[in-house]
Amino acid sequence: MPMRSTAFYARILLCAALLSGSALAYANGQGCDIRQLSLSAEQQDQLRRLRADYRHRSEALLMQMRSARQYAAGGPRAVLTAPTFDENLARHYVNGKYALQMQREIESLRAQHAMFQVLTPQQRQEWLLRCVQS
Repeated sequence: MPMRSTAFYARILLCAALLSGSALAYANGQGCDIRQLSLSAEQQDQLRRLRADYRHRSEALLMQMRSARQYAAGGPRAVLTAPTFDENLARHYVNGKYALQMQREIESLRAQHAMFQVLTPQQRQEWLLRCVQS
């Protein structure tokens, strides 16, 4: 079984927070609960829709990542068994391995950004002061 990095588990926790409805609630692991911002019913509904949209996109990316992981399993072998080190082959393997993870991170940031835009200027300022470290 492959070893998982701390960053991998951090990404999983971030996605779990987004999927559980608390994307802005736990920024930087601070426990910044968005409910403290007194959201209107309309804001709550908008956030619910955004989370559902993110969940749909995230599930599709996770399926792609599983397929890519199976496909890329032979990548290191091809690089290591080549008579000479082929940097292009190595780059192709590494790009394939991390491109979907990068896309997933981008989708996570896209969802967080969209959710942040739902907040009023005062709510944004309050949330940034409480929850986001520079």
